[in-house]
Amino acid sequence: SSEPVLRIEAGMHSAPIERIAVDAAGRYAVTAGPDKTARVWDVASGRLLQVLRPPIGAGDEGKLHAVAVTPDGSVVAVGGSTGASWNGRSQVYLFDRASGRMLRRLPGGMGSVLHLSFSADARWLAATHFAGGGLRVWDWQQGDAAQADGDYQGPSWYTAFSRDGRLAT
Repeated sequence: SSEPVLRIEAGMHSAPIERIAVDAAGRYAVTAGPDKTARVWDVASGRLLQVLRPPIGAGDEGKLHAVAVTPDGSVVAVGGSTGASWNGRSQVYLFDRASGRMLRRLPGGMGSVLHLSFSADARWLAATHFAGGGLRVWDWQQGDAAQADGDYQGPSWYTAFSRDGRLAT
């Protein structure tokens, strides 16, 4: 949205948490939900460390349904009903976990992003979509265009990489 949007910080999620991701060492948990925020938590203390705020708009625009964190815990990816209202395609937003600063936006597919996962070596980021959006995989550090499987015609709810790099949806 080009217009300012009022946000109220409640100090916690104000809607159900739909996804949780944890770094490989179990130091940080990141939660996301339809309150249009992702929140980074210190696992040992339970303390809120950071609130990540992707662009939002009226209605569903900005509701988060997916979150992933790199194995080292440095980068958080979020997606959901993000971007479709302004260009017809969902977006995936990448944030620096420590500062909360948005690093970049990756153009997604049709339909909301339902799940995100990073490969064990953090090179690849995979996203699955609702409503025929299929599967997208980015070499996100290089900024390469997404590899996509547009043959999916229905929703794909989950994606996961094995330790050897194979991808399952």
